[in-house]
Amino acid sequence: MNKMSTFILVLPLLVLISCASGEKTSSSKIVNVDDSSGQIDHSKSLKEAAAKLDKLTAEAKEAGPSAIKYLASDLYLKATDASIRGDSQTAVFLYKHVHNLVPDDSYIQKKYAVELIRVGDLENSEPLLKKLFESEKDENIGLILGGVYTALDKTQLARKTYRSVMSSHPKSEEACVFLSKSFALEKNKKKAYRLLDSCEKKIKGKAIFSYFKGKMAVDEGNKKKAMRYFKHSLKVDKHYHQSVIAIGLLHEEKEKYESAAKAYKKFLKIEPENYPVLSRLVQILFATGKYDEVISYAEKLSSLDQNDLNLKVRLGILYTDKKKYKEAIGVFKEILIAVPESDKILYYLGSLYQQIEKFHDAITYFSKIESASTLFHDSHVQIAQMLQAMAQKDQGQESQYLDFISKNSKANEKIKLELGVMLAGYWEGKNLYSNAIEVLDGLQSIEGFTEGHEYYLASLYEKNKDFKTARKIVEKMIEKNPENPHALNFLGYSLLEKNEDMDRAYVLIKKAVELKPDDGFIRDSLGWYYYKIGNLDKALVELKKAWETVKDDVVITKHLAIIYKEMEKYDQAKKYYMEALGHCKLESEKQDVLKALEDLENVRLPASQKKKSKVPKEQKTFSAPDSK
Repeated sequence: MNKMSTFILVLPLLVLISCASGEKTSSSKIVNVDDSSGQIDHSKSLKEAAAKLDKLTAEAKEAGPSAIKYLASDLYLKATDASIRGDSQTAVFLYKHVHNLVPDDSYIQKKYAVELIRVGDLENSEPLLKKLFESEKDENIGLILGGVYTALDKTQLARKTYRSVMSSHPKSEEACVFLSKSFALEKNKKKAYRLLDSCEKKIKGKAIFSYFKGKMAVDEGNKKKAMRYFKHSLKVDKHYHQSVIAIGLLHEEKEKYESAAKAYKKFLKIEPENYPVLSRLVQILFATGKYDEVISYAEKLSSLDQNDLNLKVRLGILYTDKKKYKEAIGVFKEILIAVPESDKILYYLGSLYQQIEKFHDAITYFSKIESASTLFHDSHVQIAQMLQAMAQKDQGQESQYLDFISKNSKANEKIKLELGVMLAGYWEGKNLYSNAIEVLDGLQSIEGFTEGHEYYLASLYEKNKDFKTARKIVEKMIEKNPENPHALNFLGYSLLEKNEDMDRAYVLIKKAVELKPDDGFIRDSLGWYYYKIGNLDKALVELKKAWETVKDDVVITKHLAIIYKEMEKYDQAKKYYMEALGHCKLESEKQDVLKALEDLENVRLPASQKKKSKVPKEQKTFSAPDSK
């Protein structure tokens, strides 16, 4: 709570001062601390302040006009400052004493009355406004007074005031509208319509009258009638945006969003920077998924309201979706100035820089996300992925990557597991399988080490030529979960590759297919089994199914090419070897496919067209099971 710590006398005025924080204060929050009880007594301190100001006011009046002017001027400045800061309570407190000093100053009366309205004290503002209006017949004062009467349920006085305004100011459209609204509130719609019709004839070129007739028609539930009035108001004044918004809303209520958008766009050709209409159009385009259309309008809207951060975020996301990364980065940087610690904005910026491969900038933004954020985990995984990519390209970057993994693995068990798996993949990519096994093996005690991790560990042992340990891991997995299709496939393919227990291999792979029939890798194993036993027709059926599911897998595509080659369909074989070549990521894969293409060309030579004897099965070369 803000506190007024004390009152002090300055030149020789009583001035309200706030705590050192400089926060807004109100007269109701002026406090005094009773030293004996330690309790805050607001009313006592307020009364004391009022008493001191009353005393100063009396002394100024006794001293004469100069003292009155001096005190009133200084209190006025303090009151105006409070009003500007939005502290209407303090403004009322001070204007009251200024008014006491200069009771006939109409300007002070206006300021005092307005602040009373702001704090909800309509009863005390009424006599001030009444006196002002009677003496000046000012249109704005009359309208405010009529509004006060209406709020106080003094309907007849409100109407009398509005009529008086209309009499003194025949072109006061607001007085006419407010008076008609007064009739409409009492269900006297006919009188309200007649008044608006009359005003519309007297005051030419004003769209407000048809607009309010449209509003009354909406209240009556007559939407067609309302639409006619709104359209007519736009004929009277094509710049009257309230009417086009009303037309749009009527369309929106009926879910005719295209019609609403059309109305808004038509208006924006006349007034391209009209904020309310732009805002409605942008909302509709977002809601209806018209993202291509919305960008230009959202840009304009954002330029008109730099403080609308939600719109900036949506605009930034739109730029990102359209791959306008430079524009997206610019928008999110603007937002970051307003909310420098926003984890979401830091994450967006990190992701954008990562997308354009400016990894150092991406790492800088991701690193600023605090550990308490829900985005901390993912942001640090992204950092690790970038550092890994940098280390793979430049050996000199490896130490930075390894240091990051070592340091951040201590944050929590979840990130330790994910970063560890990533590090194992890094060592695997360098063919340092023992390193990868050591890392992954050290993660087994962590909660969250799943069957998938065990499967990966088995594949690493397989690549490290430790087939016994690999099979042991997979056998345990199957023992724990006999319905694990990947483990069944792994073990079946491992047996298949070594030509060991082909019957069991078939049983395991067939069960895996039954459990997961749409898995292309498992289908590939079944097709390869049929190939191994010489049933090329069945092999082709299964491998086609596998390839249709995973067209970018090098091993599956190669298998399909091999089947076609064995069936002496060399054009098809070449087609799939070329497909496989296009998907090669490792140099070893590429060289293997190129060798196969060379062998295929040798087989296709004219002298080689005679039917060849089949190569014994044990001499055929097969890919390792984990390479799939």
